[in-house]
Amino acid sequence: MAKSATTRTGSTHGSRLPEEIFVWEILVRLPHRDLIRCRAVSHAWRRAASSRDLLLEHHRRQPPLPLINRRGTPSACGRRWFNVAALDRHQQLQPVARLDGFHVCVKASCDGLLLLTEGLRGTPFGMRASICNPATRQIGHLPQLKGYVAVGLYRHRPTGEYRLLLRCGVFRPRRTMFVFELDRHQLPLRRVECLPDASRYKLSPSAPVLLNGNLHWTWHPPALPHQTETKNILVFDTTAESFHQIYSPLVHRADLFEMDGVLGMYSWDNGMTVVRIWAMEDYESQVWSFKYSVELPVPEVPLIQERRSLMVVYQEGCVRLLVACGGLLLCVDTQGKLLASFRDDGHSLSISKQFLKQSLVSHTFFSTLQGDMVTPWHFI
Repeated sequence: MAKSATTRTGSTHGSRLPEEIFVWEILVRLPHRDLIRCRAVSHAWRRAASSRDLLLEHHRRQPPLPLINRRGTPSACGRRWFNVAALDRHQQLQPVARLDGFHVCVKASCDGLLLLTEGLRGTPFGMRASICNPATRQIGHLPQLKGYVAVGLYRHRPTGEYRLLLRCGVFRPRRTMFVFELDRHQLPLRRVECLPDASRYKLSPSAPVLLNGNLHWTWHPPALPHQTETKNILVFDTTAESFHQIYSPLVHRADLFEMDGVLGMYSWDNGMTVVRIWAMEDYESQVWSFKYSVELPVPEVPLIQERRSLMVVYQEGCVRLLVACGGLLLCVDTQGKLLASFRDDGHSLSISKQFLKQSLVSHTFFSTLQGDMVTPWHFI
C-alpha cells in the first residue's frame, strides 16, 4: 500500500510527530474502535484517521478472526437472540452483532463485509438478506435476493466492485448460478454457467476459501468413486467469473482453509474425534501432501448428543483446531493438546466457518441499498 507522497517534518494533525510516524506507525496499528475515537479529537485528526490510504492499510494489517455463533434460549415473549462473536488471537470472544431471529446466520464474508440471511432451511423464498459492516455499523437490505441462496461474496478486481455469487433455490438446474453486483443492485441477475455435470454434485455449505483470486469449495458426488484422488474442488475465477475444477485428496467429509498462501484441506470421522489435514504443496500442479492426523482430546470434548462443529484455522504461523459443542468451545493444536477452552452455559455455541477482517473503508452501495426488515438486527 502506497503511503503519502511526501513525509513532512512538521505536522498538519496537531501532533509534534512527523506524519510518517503519526499516521503510518501509530494510527495504522490502533484497534478499529480506537481509530474511530481519534476522529473526535480535532478536525486535523479526523482527516488523518479518515484517509482512504490509511484505512486500506489498516484493514490489510487486521487478522482474519473466526466467527462464533452464540444462540440463547428463547425469552418469555418467544424471541431468541442470536449473537455473533469473533475469536481473537488471545482466544477471547469479542462481540460483533446481536441478531433477533431463530434462523439468522452469517452466510458470507469479504473485506470486513458480512452477508446476513434469515429464513427457514429448505424454504429459500422465505429468506431475507442484508449486507453489513460491523466496524462502521452500516447495513443495507437486499430484497432482490429473495428466492436465491448465496454461495460466495467477492471483490471483482478489474472493477473494484463487490459481488455476490448466488444459486436459485428451486426450479433452476444446479449448473446455473448468478452474479449480483452490490454497487448496481439491478435485476435481472447476470447468469453464470457452472460445469456441465454440476447437477450430480453437492456443494459444501462451508465458506469458500479465497486464494490466488479464486474462490474454492469442496463438492462431492452422491457416491465417491474408488480411486486415490478426484476433482472435487470447485473453483470460481473472480476476475473472469468462470468455473473449473481441481484435484484433491479423496475424502468424504472435508472443508478447505487457507494457511499462509497455501490451500489446505481437513476431514473428520463420524464421531469428530480424529481430524486429518492436507496441504496443496504446488497449486499449479495440484500436488497435495498429508500433514497431520490430530486426535482430539476426548475427555474435554463431551460425548453428548449435542451437535458439534469443527474448523481448522491458521493463526500466527500455526495450525489450530476449533471445536464447539453445546456451551463449550475448545482450541487444540496439531498434537491434540488443549490450548484454551471457553464455556458459556447460557448459550449454544457453534462455529460459523466465516471470518471477519475488520475494515473501516466506506462503500457507496450502503447509501442506495433499501428494503424493509421486519426483524431488527443490531450491532454491539
